[in-house]
Amino acid sequence: MTIKFLKHVIWLLLLCSFGVTQAQMKEQQPDTLSLSRVEAEALFLEKNLALIAERLNIDQAEALILQAKAWPNPELEISEVNFWATPHQVANGDGNPPLFRNGFGENRQISVQLEQLVFTARKRKKNISLQVANRELAQTAYTEMLLSLKAEFRTQLSELLYHQNNVRLLRQQQNVLSQLIRAQEAQLRNGNISKADFYRIRALDLSLRAELNEALQESNEAQKDLKSLMMLPAHTALYLTDAGLLPSKTLLLNQPLDSLLTLAEHQNPTVRVAALDLRVSEAEHTLERAMRVPDLRFNTNYDRGGNILLNFIGFGVAMDLRVFDRNRGNIKAAQARVQQSRHLHSLRVNEAQNEVVKAFKDYQQLAAFYQSIDGNFINELDEVLAGVSRNFQRKNISLLEFLDFFEAFKENKLLYFDTIRSLESKKEELNLLTGTDL
Repeated sequence: MTIKFLKHVIWLLLLCSFGVTQAQMKEQQPDTLSLSRVEAEALFLEKNLALIAERLNIDQAEALILQAKAWPNPELEISEVNFWATPHQVANGDGNPPLFRNGFGENRQISVQLEQLVFTARKRKKNISLQVANRELAQTAYTEMLLSLKAEFRTQLSELLYHQNNVRLLRQQQNVLSQLIRAQEAQLRNGNISKADFYRIRALDLSLRAELNEALQESNEAQKDLKSLMMLPAHTALYLTDAGLLPSKTLLLNQPLDSLLTLAEHQNPTVRVAALDLRVSEAEHTLERAMRVPDLRFNTNYDRGGNILLNFIGFGVAMDLRVFDRNRGNIKAAQARVQQSRHLHSLRVNEAQNEVVKAFKDYQQLAAFYQSIDGNFINELDEVLAGVSRNFQRKNISLLEFLDFFEAFKENKLLYFDTIRSLESKKEELNLLTGTDL
């Protein structure tokens, strides 16, 4: 019975460990998420934490506008209250009658003052204008981050598509070589080919597998960057379904350079931030100039038993005398910041326009090269590769000719994929520089 019991226990432990192992393997298997570029971008805009955090700056600026619109609170002061009066004080003073019939407040003194601060020189309105400018600056900074992250995200999408196409190409070549190696092994056994030729093909296969391994690592790197931007789980495998040709309608062939320069001058996010920063500095300078004028503090007070009148009500006004501090230092600092912001704005406009000219010229050269590539030629390369492999097996072409074509096939395909990637990257650069979606 004891041996039987131990056997049952061992079987149960083995089954449990097998179940745990299966569950762990299932957890480690990546979940493939297939998305189009449009779907991926929608998910990115919804989940990206950097955009969410930057958007909260706008809410903070809105709250500061609300605070700037509030009037200062009135100040209430109660003082000169005596809680008791000694017999000596009562005997030597006039005394005060009680406030109420029950005797409360008899021989008691009290002073109550209510004061209200009133801003002069339209300081409140100028402060509101400053906070409104800060809100617009926060909105523009959010737009700048949005455009920058979108350009980065779309560039990363193009990068992943390039690596996906590269992996697909290398696997296609690997399949051709695998079939060829199996056929060549039979030919080698029959003595129809030399061992040197066979080993040359095996060496090519090994080199191709090494390139495939490197391409998969680069694809994993591109996926890592995209998943970080999209807030996807680490175990998710991202696959993009847009692996076709670049549509001709996406080429910016008829876009005039002058219009791009105008867009860069007014819509470039960096330029817009500089322009809003200039507006904020001007609003700060205006407010600092208004601070030279002293504010007024109006007050009214009630005094019981501390004056020639038993119940005294008086009014007054107070203000600072600007004898020593006339806010000159803050005004000069704000004025210098205005000049600095103005120079920086001009600098940003010049930089943006120069970058637009360079990016547009690069794009035109890439577009001309892309259009010079025969799409039918690229599409027919797959069929030609299969034909060349058959002709090599039939000994219609030499090993050298096969290897030359095999390498040329890969180079031409990769060149085509790289051209598409570069075109899309340059287009996103132009979108960012012009602040639009061309």
